[in-house]
Amino acid sequence: MTQESITRNFLDTPSFWRDYPERDIEFVRWYPCDVKPLSAEQIYATREKFPKTTSFYVHIPFCNQVCTSCPYNKFSTRNTLVQRYIQALKNEIDLYSQLPHVRDTVFTSGYFGGGTPTTLRAEELDDLLGFMKQRLNFSPDCSITIESTPIDVDQQKLDVLLKHGVNRMSLGVQTFHDPLLRYLGRARAHTGESATKTIELIDRSGLENLCIDYMIGIPGQTADLWAQDIRTLMDLPVTSFSVYNYAVMPGSEVFFALQSGATPPCPSTREADEMYQYLHTTLMDAGYLALTYNDFIEPMKPEWEAAGVKTYPVLKDGSKPYRGLETDTFYLTDHLSQIWGRCGDMVAIGSGAYGYLNNHMYLNEPDIESYISRCNEGRLPVVMGAYTDEHEQRCRSLVLGLKLLRVKRSVYRERHGVDPYEYFKDKVDDLVAKGLLEVDDEAIQVTYPKGWYYIDNISKSFYSDANYRLPQPTSASTEILKWQIDRTDGRKGLPIVQL
Repeated sequence: MTQESITRNFLDTPSFWRDYPERDIEFVRWYPCDVKPLSAEQIYATREKFPKTTSFYVHIPFCNQVCTSCPYNKFSTRNTLVQRYIQALKNEIDLYSQLPHVRDTVFTSGYFGGGTPTTLRAEELDDLLGFMKQRLNFSPDCSITIESTPIDVDQQKLDVLLKHGVNRMSLGVQTFHDPLLRYLGRARAHTGESATKTIELIDRSGLENLCIDYMIGIPGQTADLWAQDIRTLMDLPVTSFSVYNYAVMPGSEVFFALQSGATPPCPSTREADEMYQYLHTTLMDAGYLALTYNDFIEPMKPEWEAAGVKTYPVLKDGSKPYRGLETDTFYLTDHLSQIWGRCGDMVAIGSGAYGYLNNHMYLNEPDIESYISRCNEGRLPVVMGAYTDEHEQRCRSLVLGLKLLRVKRSVYRERHGVDPYEYFKDKVDDLVAKGLLEVDDEAIQVTYPKGWYYIDNISKSFYSDANYRLPQPTSASTEILKWQIDRTDGRKGLPIVQL
């Protein structure tokens, strides 16, 4: 057994920035990163023109069982806390409904994340979704995603979700192999068999898009077990799926189990990379369409094509018929297109939620009790964020847009008034020379397979000088920022703010 195979998840992985030819694996999802104390009043101080459409993200930080690998803001479900939290959510939604920035726009997509939103009872989901639709303007074809696990969804909850227009579910299966589920801390939550039965139930309910979450790098995972999981996926009624790296949290139960040998080692970095490559080739050989380097959707359907859904060649030389989906042509991928492709507005609702409004990236109070207090007092819970000037907006459109593997030059010009290649010529030329990007008159596109492998290096290449080498903002960063403010009382140039 090699040292690499034992320790890859917590000793040999990068912290948050690696330069090419080293591979950066910090998952880029937010930009900018130079966050500072920020209030809702600062965000909404001025606005001359409101966007026609927007999106939302609602954070439900509760799980019936907290997984060993989860880094997100979450709590074990406790009913009294859940009830207090839902009321705070409703108070926050009500506050937003009174703002012109939100009141005068139409929601075309939304996402309920966590935690596990479906830990809420059916009547609680009905109450929350109904309240949102009373207070906010939803488009008739608004695409709404909700996260769940195989044990947290039943027919009653599905009926409620369908009633309120939820048409996509992201189901945290992770693997269909029971021994691996035990190493994830999921054995008491579900089995491979129960996950299969839940998937079949969701399919029978008529939910339009079921996405499965898988993990690479689980303790004990092998190439053969991974290949079996991919074959299982392709045999089930699953529309799309996402794949994430398993991360061992330092000091966690599984951390010490790995060190002691009680849990089998994680795959090495090389082995995990080979699993990703197997995933890409197996699916695209079968006609699956790429959304990002780790998100795929089933092969094109005639009804999608008839509705105007478009694709593009992943390999421009035509050596293989691999295709990517143009997310802005398909309403079921509108949320992904809104937050990354168009870099549009997104209202953040809930403790620790992230959003973007009025050219500000912002994050809500992550401490659940503080969040509840602020909302009940009639105050929006924004605590930190960053303003994006014109240059930062141009950076953001490539930092996030290239996560979708392709940025159309005409769309970028319409949005920003400049051509992305001409504006970032030196950076783009450098990435082209490294074999990571391709440029033609239509688009800037990530190369396959090399560019896909270095996708986060590519995104970070377009960080502005102010954001260079900064980590992605997280709830932990919020705590550090608050500690700095409390400690300095503003004497080092940080403003004193109400947090």
